[in-house]
Amino acid sequence: MSEVLHTYPQKMKINISLKERKLQLVFLSYILLLVPSLSLIAQNIPAGTLIPGILVSVGLLIVIFVLSSFMTTNGIRIFYSILLALTLIPGAVLLGYLLFAHVRLSDGSITTLFETNVEESKEFITGYMNPWVSLGVALYILCPAVMIFKMKNIAFQRVKEHKHTFAACILLLFLFLALEPVAQHIYFVDFYRVFADYKVRTKLEEKAIKTRLTKPFEVIRTEAKAPQTLLLVIGESLSRHHMSLYGYERDTNPLLSARKSSLKIYRDVVSPQVHTIPVIRSVLTFADPAHPEYLTQYPSLFELFNRGGYETYLISNQPFDDVSSSYEAFLKLADHIVDLSKTNEPDGVVLTALEETLQDNKRKLIILHLMGSHTAYKFRYPSSFNHFDYRRQPHDSHTKPYLTDAARTIIDQYDNSVRYNDYLIASIIDLLEKRNESSAMVYFSDHGEEVYDFRDFMGHTCEKISAYMCEVPLIVWMSDGYRKKRKELVFHEDRPYSSADLLYSLSDMAGLSYEGYDGRRSLFAPQFAVCPRFVGELPYESVKKTQTYNVPRRKNSL
Repeated sequence: MSEVLHTYPQKMKINISLKERKLQLVFLSYILLLVPSLSLIAQNIPAGTLIPGILVSVGLLIVIFVLSSFMTTNGIRIFYSILLALTLIPGAVLLGYLLFAHVRLSDGSITTLFETNVEESKEFITGYMNPWVSLGVALYILCPAVMIFKMKNIAFQRVKEHKHTFAACILLLFLFLALEPVAQHIYFVDFYRVFADYKVRTKLEEKAIKTRLTKPFEVIRTEAKAPQTLLLVIGESLSRHHMSLYGYERDTNPLLSARKSSLKIYRDVVSPQVHTIPVIRSVLTFADPAHPEYLTQYPSLFELFNRGGYETYLISNQPFDDVSSSYEAFLKLADHIVDLSKTNEPDGVVLTALEETLQDNKRKLIILHLMGSHTAYKFRYPSSFNHFDYRRQPHDSHTKPYLTDAARTIIDQYDNSVRYNDYLIASIIDLLEKRNESSAMVYFSDHGEEVYDFRDFMGHTCEKISAYMCEVPLIVWMSDGYRKKRKELVFHEDRPYSSADLLYSLSDMAGLSYEGYDGRRSLFAPQFAVCPRFVGELPYESVKKTQTYNVPRRKNSL
């Protein structure tokens, strides 16, 4: 580097001793190059795509290194401390994810992190962070702090003697940070850009939603078609591949299986994403990849039903009020909100609130938002549902060579959460049946979950997407009264469907008509037409084709 710097004209030459400043060079290399370099191990990004990021980071390192030669030792310590503070969170997050998942986080996943509450963060760390990953992140944070402390007093260059070089470095630094094609290759700059874009978008959406509420939009309810109670239950992280109702060899659905004849069990439903936030935004609104503007141009679910003469209720065991998520504004449009998440109890806590809500004789839409099978799975059910134990009940899927005892225990915990969810949904149906009124329930999971099903991985992430993460259950129950009044509805359980279109299906069940309703996108309409299905930006068929199922053949597969 010293040879390169000494190629300047004589009046711009700077005497930078690499021997004296080697700790500075190590520090800058550490915080600017470590994450881009380790990203080469990422399984979701080709190495060729990462090379520009590494080159840009090297250029930024040189510029900052030269600029620091104009600072005193105390000035360098302050400047490098600020730089460390700016890179610490993005670097720790990206590095931690690289170490345990071997993928580089995408913009969408980074946005999801901004909307994650404290409790979910704790459970994520509990579920994923092993000692080695924790040690790696701790060392990543500690090492540069020690370097700053160890920096010795050294001579510095005077700006007035090298003003052209100084000005050139300031200009280059500005260009690195201001030019988006360049800045997007600097990992911590891009991290904060995503955060800023997310905050701006959320504020604009909240403003647009308030404006949307002041505009007229006619919704007509056909009284002869409308149920007294329509209940939408939103599950969490439940893969249909771990449901005995769909052929899983463990008996995870004893209660729902017992009442199978009264249920409509849809076998080919796919979520539009593999993260909760984009899925719920899709379910609650008319927005789709072709028409993102429909997010605020048309009413969202609660507004639509409010205008259709329904009393609307949200009963949530999933936190949403302490974090300004990008779907919170849509949830808050319910007439009545019951937030049970602060109790930190399993989903059974919603049953009492639901029973009280059902006492209201008004025509109503109720949404139950569950924690379901969210990580960490062991927190999702009471101890009385600690049913599965691989040591007592071994089965074929436990013989996979990559499974450790810890992984087998996690599979047990996940299956226990599925079995508890079975109890909960059966209990909800019992409450509806007791009302002896025209009612219907739709249950689906926001997305699926991969639980060591074919490789050494658990969880859901778009960077390592698999069919297990997007193939979800969708179950419909109807009272006898509702079945009799809605004989025109069609229930073909093999229809290929995306839960992105659920708002059309709910409108159909509720007897609502309005401008923009499209019966071809209702799962229950006679005119239903199969539409292309996407999971994020990927066609579902490509996700399914690239998926390798190395699991044993399941019994009684539907």
